[in-house]
Amino acid sequence: MSTNINVLAQLMELGVLSPLSGHFARFIARQSGMPEDSLLVLTAALLSQGNQKGDVCLDLGRHAGQPLFAGASADSNILLAPSLEEWQVELVQSHCVRKPGALAPLILDGQRLYLQRFWRDEHAVYQAINARLQPVEDLDLPRLQEGLARLYPQPSIDDGPSARRALGQDTAAEPDWQRVASALAVSHRFAVISGGPGTGKTTTVIKVLALLLEQNPALRLRLAAPTGKAAARMVESIRAARTRLTLAPEIAALLPDEASTLHRLLGYQGNAARAGFRHHAANLLVVDCLVIDEASMIDLALMKALLDAVPAQTRIILLGDRDQLASVDAGNVLGDITGHGRELCYSPLMANLLAQLTGIPEQYLPVVEGGPAVADAIALLRTSHRFTADSAIGRLSRLVNSGNDLEALALLNEAGPNNPDSALQAADAELVWLHPGTTERSTLNRAAVDWAVMRYSAYLRCESVEEALRVFAGTRILCASHDGPCGDIEINRLLAERLRGRGLLELGEDFHGKPVLITVNDYELDLYNGDIGLLWRDGDGVLQACFAQLDGQVRRLPARSLPEHATAWALTVHKSQGSEFDQVMLVLPVDMKSPLLLRELVYTGITRARSRLVLHAAAEAFASACRTPVVRSSGLAALLGWG
Repeated sequence: MSTNINVLAQLMELGVLSPLSGHFARFIARQSGMPEDSLLVLTAALLSQGNQKGDVCLDLGRHAGQPLFAGASADSNILLAPSLEEWQVELVQSHCVRKPGALAPLILDGQRLYLQRFWRDEHAVYQAINARLQPVEDLDLPRLQEGLARLYPQPSIDDGPSARRALGQDTAAEPDWQRVASALAVSHRFAVISGGPGTGKTTTVIKVLALLLEQNPALRLRLAAPTGKAAARMVESIRAARTRLTLAPEIAALLPDEASTLHRLLGYQGNAARAGFRHHAANLLVVDCLVIDEASMIDLALMKALLDAVPAQTRIILLGDRDQLASVDAGNVLGDITGHGRELCYSPLMANLLAQLTGIPEQYLPVVEGGPAVADAIALLRTSHRFTADSAIGRLSRLVNSGNDLEALALLNEAGPNNPDSALQAADAELVWLHPGTTERSTLNRAAVDWAVMRYSAYLRCESVEEALRVFAGTRILCASHDGPCGDIEINRLLAERLRGRGLLELGEDFHGKPVLITVNDYELDLYNGDIGLLWRDGDGVLQACFAQLDGQVRRLPARSLPEHATAWALTVHKSQGSEFDQVMLVLPVDMKSPLLLRELVYTGITRARSRLVLHAAAEAFASACRTPVVRSSGLAALLGWG
């Protein structure tokens, strides 16, 4: 592939390759002694580029015979990848590429090319999960059976269709999936409870913890989540669920009442001479059961660090929605574990155990011979208690999740894009579809901006910060990206301009009523990435940063002491994970070529809304997103048996 043209430099100049990818490729060129336009060096650049987009590895088979770099305007013959076999042979001729187990910058495992550290991380995660997959042997089965029957006093399937209908079960073959999930989680040292919004993940895990404490009251429990916001919501949800459930007082008193971020749990030492975690394989956490919420946000490196720091006998329970956006950094760990949307079935042995524990006949459980062992550790909650069967938001989320763009567009058309002003003003309009604007000045629909100004004006007119925080928390604008006319930066700027024009905001960078989103963890101030508050003047006119607490109180800090933060009328869908709002406006890019038009992003944005969704999108862009699932290259799913 070597030519007189420096393809690497040309790709960097064109913006096809990031500076980081270019620097890594040149490192490989120096280490290997190969020219910068050799196949090895360009492959290294492609691998680095994929890592930055979330890929754990480079799947050579997916790129073989195809242009190496999409969007490159250089000579296509120069940038065409060889066949898979030729590619593999040429790569291993360099000492920079070795087979698994060897020490080299790059590892070629079959048709997957890895950075050494990503290959190690992936196999460490696989081995840690695989070691925990067998059901625990020291269960008190009669006690667990009694506990399940007490916490799930619903009629069984054999009680007849009228009893099942009273429980909201649609068919005779629909078991109580929360009961199944509880039985599965208690009987395994590693378990995943996945489900969409409102399917009862928090309620289920409280019952799981109660059942575990009945087995062993001395069990040391910890709760954690990837972000401070998700951890706070986890505690809030658990406290609310605990009041709804009838638990023995001695068991209720043992339930954990606080959660931490994963970085705090592991003891992140970012200010040390060498950043890292205090807890690791040589300094293990003291915990018997660890519950982690919003697990879809965990990247491969963080999952590896977590599993390294947890004793082998510790129970691990992951909660999350497998259909949500994957982590920002490389990996899609929850998706890999749960088979990327594939049907979940249990082994005959597991189905027999679940039937024994729950009283649900085996014929009502999905069973298959020879499936992945990890499937026996996964429970999928299927019934949403937030969205009713006729809920427009619920129906739209299901259609998007299944990739059914035609029916999703038909549902949006029922919402009526022709008269957005009246639709936005209608109190009962659960779903509103706004087309992007067509003027040169702005691609935002005028009605969208007017709606946002109206919604946010309400909290700015509040007299107390307590009331303002409550009102503000009801609405959020979610964007696919930071940049561009439909990004959160531009929308925040536009809203500040409009609200200031109404006399509701002061001039300046920081002002009374400014919503702030914390973007870095600050353990000294107890503020975390994802926390949202308001700048508000106290009775003496001093500007303070105010954050709502779980107990209903407001925490106040000097505004000048805040760590890095951004304006938060609008934020990205990624930043909204772990949050819910009464009303959400989801703004999609107008550029049909945007790589952010993804099914999981749209699904995640839709499901942040509790009562109203305003979708700001062109029909073609929305349909493209529905048809385009996130595809990240990794080998974890295959290692776990998903093929």
